[in-house]
Amino acid sequence: MSETATTKRFYPTLLIMIGASIVLIASVAGFVNAFTMDSSMAGLVMPARSSSVTDPLHGMPLSHMPEMFLAAAGLVFVALGAVLRSGAKRMPLPETRTGRRGRVVIAVIGTAALTVDISKTSTLGFVIPGMRAEYGLSAGTASFLAVAGLAGTAAGAILIGFLTDRIGRRSAYLIATLGFTATAMCGSMPNFAANLVMCALMGLAVGGLAPLLITLLTDVVGGRSKGSIVVALSITATALGYLAASGSALWLEPTFGWRVLWLIGAPTGVLLALLSPWVPNSAVPRTKETVQRTRPPLPEQTFTSGLQRTYAVLIGVLTFGLTTWVPSLARLGGVPVATANLLLTVAAVVMVPCALLLMVTYRRFGPTFVGAGLAGVTAVLLLVLTASGAVATISWAAAGALVAALFSVNIMAAVFLPIAADLSDPGGRGRATGTVSLFNRLGGLCGPLLLAGLVSSATDVLVAVAALAVLCAGAAWYIGRRRRELLKTTKELEKAAK
Repeated sequence: MSETATTKRFYPTLLIMIGASIVLIASVAGFVNAFTMDSSMAGLVMPARSSSVTDPLHGMPLSHMPEMFLAAAGLVFVALGAVLRSGAKRMPLPETRTGRRGRVVIAVIGTAALTVDISKTSTLGFVIPGMRAEYGLSAGTASFLAVAGLAGTAAGAILIGFLTDRIGRRSAYLIATLGFTATAMCGSMPNFAANLVMCALMGLAVGGLAPLLITLLTDVVGGRSKGSIVVALSITATALGYLAASGSALWLEPTFGWRVLWLIGAPTGVLLALLSPWVPNSAVPRTKETVQRTRPPLPEQTFTSGLQRTYAVLIGVLTFGLTTWVPSLARLGGVPVATANLLLTVAAVVMVPCALLLMVTYRRFGPTFVGAGLAGVTAVLLLVLTASGAVATISWAAAGALVAALFSVNIMAAVFLPIAADLSDPGGRGRATGTVSLFNRLGGLCGPLLLAGLVSSATDVLVAVAALAVLCAGAAWYIGRRRRELLKTTKELEKAAK
C-alpha cells in the first residue's frame, strides 16, 4: 500500500478511535450515574415502591444526562470515520479463511454478541409488566414499546446489512455494538415517551447485529458443515440470550426494578466493543465480476427468496409476539412473578443441549426438514394442550404451555437466519441476510399488537400461535420443494453445457 493510501486510512482510523473512546466513557458514566443519582436531586416524583422491589431505580431529566449527548456525538465520529476509511484505496479482501484457533475465537465473539442481541429483544417482555405498573399503562399502550423497538430493529437490519458489505464486517460490528452500549441509558428515561424513542434507537443498533454476526460466522466456518454449525451456534446464542434476559429479571429486577434490565446493556456492550479488533473485516468489493457471479442462475430462485421472506415474517409474528406477552400472561394466570421467571429460565437452559441435536438433524436431513418439523411439532403440541382443557383451568398448565410455545418458536427463529446466510453468495451475504432479517422484524411489529388483544386468555394465544405455526410448516415445506426443483434444473443445465 502506498504512503498516500496509508495516510488516507490513518486519519479516518484516528477519528474512529476518538469517537469510540467518547462513546465508551460516556456510557460508563451514564451507567454509574443511574445507580448513584439521588431521586431528590433528579427533581422527579418517585413512583410508588412495589413491595417486591427493595431499591428501585428511577428516571432522570435529560438535563442530568449530558453523557447521553456526548455518546451520540461519539457515534457520529465513528460512523464518519468508517465511511471515510472504506473509501480509501485498499487491497481486495477475500472471504475470510483463518486458522482453527482464529475460527474458534471469532465463533466465540460472534456467539457472545448474538447472545447480547437476543437478550435485549427478549428483555422487552420482562420490562413491560414493571413499566405498566409504574406508568399505569394499558396492554395496548404498553405494546407500543415493543413496536418502537422492533421498528428500530427492522431499520437496523437493512442498514447494518448494507454496511456489512459496504464498509466491512469489523466496522459495521463496531458501529452496532457502540450504538447498543450508548442506548443502554434508556433505563434512565423519565417518562414513557422518552422510553419509546430510546427503545427505537436501541433497536436500530441491535437490529443489525443478528444478520451481521450470522454473516460473519458463515464466512468463517465455511465448508460443507457451515450450515449445521452456524445453526447450532445460533440456537445456543438464542438460549443464552433468553437465559440472560430471564435470569436478570429473576435476580436483579426484585432489587432494582425494571430499569436495570436496560442498564445492564452498558457493561456488556463495552466488552463487545473492545473485542472488535478480533473481528475480521472481510468485505468483498462489489465489482462487475462479483455482481455477475452472484446473479441468480434461474428466475425461480426469486420465487424461493420470496417464500423465505414470508416464512421470516411468520416467524417474526410468533417470536416477538410471544416474547413480549408470555411473562404478562403467566402472571395473569396466578403464577407468582418469581416462579414465572424461573420457568422461563429453565426453558432457556433446556435449549442449550437441543442445539447439538438440531445441528446433527440439520446436517443429516437439511434445512427444510428442520424448519417444517419444528413448526409442525409446535402446532401439534399447542393444539393438544388447548384441546385437553387443562390450559383453561390450571394456571400451572397454562404457564407451562406458554413457556413450551416460546421455547419452540425461539428455536425456529434461531434456525431461519443461518439458513438464509448459508444459501446466499459471499459477496452479498450481509445484504441478503439483512433483508431476510428485515422481513422477520416487520413480522415482529405485528406480533405484539396482534397478541395484545388476546393477553387476557392464554388459550386464545396458544390457538393463534398454533395456526401461525401451521402456516410456517407449510411455507418451509414448499420452500424446500421449490429449491430441490431449482437445484435439479441447474444440474441438468450444467450437464447439458458440458
